[in-house]
Amino acid sequence: KKLYNKSHTLIKRILMSGISGSVEQMTQAHLRNVQQLAVFYTGHKNIYAINIAKVKAFIITEEVAINDTPKDTDVIAGIATIRGEPVTLINLDAWLGLPALAVKDYKLIIFCEFNHKKIGFLVKDMLDIVEKTTQELRHTEETNSKITYTTYVRVNNKDELCTVFNAEQLLRDIHWTDDGSDEIRKYVDEKLHSSKLILAAEDSGVAREVLASFFEETGLDYEIYTNGTLLIKRLEELNPDKIGMVITDIEMPGTDGYQVASFIKNNKNLSHIPVIVNSSMTTDAVRGKMNQIGVEGFVGKTDISNLFKLTKKFLLR
Repeated sequence: KKLYNKSHTLIKRILMSGISGSVEQMTQAHLRNVQQLAVFYTGHKNIYAINIAKVKAFIITEEVAINDTPKDTDVIAGIATIRGEPVTLINLDAWLGLPALAVKDYKLIIFCEFNHKKIGFLVKDMLDIVEKTTQELRHTEETNSKITYTTYVRVNNKDELCTVFNAEQLLRDIHWTDDGSDEIRKYVDEKLHSSKLILAAEDSGVAREVLASFFEETGLDYEIYTNGTLLIKRLEELNPDKIGMVITDIEMPGTDGYQVASFIKNNKNLSHIPVIVNSSMTTDAVRGKMNQIGVEGFVGKTDISNLFKLTKKFLLR
């Protein structure tokens, strides 16, 4: 009962104040090397989290109209009308391989935007919004593709394991991404010729596969690293004039994309290198912060058409 009251109070506070304050703090969080996570319970009391930068709103489930539409998978729970537009609802329990509860048994919808696609996650209960340094996030995708990383959060005076799920893998599993070889060839209609090297930092295995396939199709020289720390180390080894472009994810453990972009743009020997952000976090707040840092472009993950246009723009100039 105590936990329920805390959760109910947290939900009311979030809904009354909105998340604009949290997002604004998030846009400054890179200066402190932290990420803000919205922590919640799934239907089976597993503790999961999502980066607050991906969240547009928290919605009480019983306050929205939900249609049970025909679907190919139990992962899709229906379509909700949120802010006057249809939003596909995802049952995380079903995606995680657990029995799905009835929609009415999930108290909250976490309304998000991934790669310009609006999606709502059904969750049992809200626990907290916490800040974690990137060093506190342990990358575990090698052992489970549905997990980006894990950390620990305090619940009832006890440290509990918390899992940040892999949104890119989820979108691929429900066939919402155009990242196959045929799709890439549809947008990459010519080989690009450049002596410059492209460096990329990406912690998602799904996104690394897409980037590698894209670069192979373009015929360009590239190196992909699993985090920003390794990319920065490589930058320090190379002649800056040999680097044609840097592509970076935002949400990474260790050194995140904000820090990668700031490192380049605040270094007089590197600031001329174009930086393209490749991220599923496509909200205006995130774009605004990256624009303040001085990046040259922003691409939603798996947006091959836009990535190809920007690559041609900066490597063939």
